[in-house]
Amino acid sequence: MFRSLCVAVIAVLLGAVPALAQPVRVGGAGSTTAANLVEQWRAGGGHPVSYSATGVTDGLTQFEARQVDFAVSELTHPQAGIPTTRPLAYVPVAAQAITLAYNLTVGGRELTGLRLSSTTATKIFTGALTRWDDPAIAAENPGLALPAIPVKPVVRADSSSTTRQFTGWMNAVEPQLWQAFCPGCGQRQDYPTASGLVAMAGSIGVTNYVRQAQATGSITYVERSYALNAGLPQVSLGNRRGEFVAPEADAVQLGLLAARQSADGTVDYGPVFRDPTAGTYPLGQYFYLVVPTAVDSRFDQDRGAALAEFARYALCEGQAVGLRVGMTPLPANQVRAGVAALGRIPGAAVTGCVPPAPPTETITTEVAAGELLMSVEAGGVTLPSPVMAADGSVLTTSGRLRTITITDTRAGDPGWSLSGQLTDFTGPSGRIDRANAAWTPIVLDRAPNQVITEGSVADLATPRTLAVATRGAGTARLTARLDLWAPTSTPAGDYSALLTLTAI
Repeated sequence: MFRSLCVAVIAVLLGAVPALAQPVRVGGAGSTTAANLVEQWRAGGGHPVSYSATGVTDGLTQFEARQVDFAVSELTHPQAGIPTTRPLAYVPVAAQAITLAYNLTVGGRELTGLRLSSTTATKIFTGALTRWDDPAIAAENPGLALPAIPVKPVVRADSSSTTRQFTGWMNAVEPQLWQAFCPGCGQRQDYPTASGLVAMAGSIGVTNYVRQAQATGSITYVERSYALNAGLPQVSLGNRRGEFVAPEADAVQLGLLAARQSADGTVDYGPVFRDPTAGTYPLGQYFYLVVPTAVDSRFDQDRGAALAEFARYALCEGQAVGLRVGMTPLPANQVRAGVAALGRIPGAAVTGCVPPAPPTETITTEVAAGELLMSVEAGGVTLPSPVMAADGSVLTTSGRLRTITITDTRAGDPGWSLSGQLTDFTGPSGRIDRANAAWTPIVLDRAPNQVITEGSVADLATPRTLAVATRGAGTARLTARLDLWAPTSTPAGDYSALLTLTAI
């Protein structure tokens, strides 16, 4: 038995440079949230890099003391209150959404699909709105049965970059509400204490509180990776255009295009918070790779060359792996700026890469019922036009399949295989060969007993395997990063292709 579905896709070809002839080991420290991502970069590129996830403050302190060669941090030294005299640059190297994750049940079933405007969200976290059946929430969620229970806002008890970003957003888009709650506060890294707020330490602390069965009615702000790992539903947040947008990678990437970057690499998020562009998620943030820009007694040019090559891999090939850990590929403008900034590292000799472009094409699905069930996450993906490589040789764009869910309830657990076959991309004036498309299969999550192997990264010139389950009983969620490159001679126009996914 098999089930098929069809998806219209478009998708970044990432550049590569030769490995260093004599690699030198470099070490770093910093963000715990980014630790898994740094490990993926280290392993994926075969780089001799060590990293200690000791926290942002300790990582920046070790960097300033020249105990490590680099730091990974959501904050700059001044924002973290750490004096610095070491010559450095801040290179945005990864991105992630800050989401509003919540725990609501109605009749014993989890409530999903919640939408909140910036006004309503700010009222919740300032104590001005205290019940889930409030008319303001109901008006933003027509047709959604809201429980008649109190709202339990959960905030960070410790100083954090997440609080800094969230309060900065509220202060930027709802200044009257925020200032009424905390006069003169503005953006801050520690959340004000107030009656009705539950305060927990760390991202893992607020996440674990909300996920408890007895914490129904609770809601928190937290990095998307934590919410995904905990299986918590996330709010579709209102942007300045009045749209409710889910914290998907493409929407976060599109929103961060509006960020302003200073000469030292630091980012001003004000334009992101207030961006009126359609389809943007308004609450994203970057992780900085903090790098030296001068040699010293411990950091020479050989060490700088090794660090620069690792950083180049993270900015180029390494962006695709971020989706696996809940991160967002960098917008194209930040990839270009990041690669250019690596030239300030002593001994650096890196070339550029073709940056990932935010998605703009629409994905549609057909879902068939049966014992082996397959469905695709609802909603479209909006992609901008492909971008041209620096040498003018090719146009590239990228995106990601909407999440594919496979549920296998068949007796005997026979396993299953999911494959895809793509047609050529056709338009009114021309054609793009399907061999110019490629995918990177990703298993987002699986049941504890399932044994699933991702397919290979491959072009789609012929039918390809996305995943194989040798033990498939239960439910798994999968996706794939999609890359498309086309000759610059391709005539202008809209191009589409049909990708048939078959589960057997």
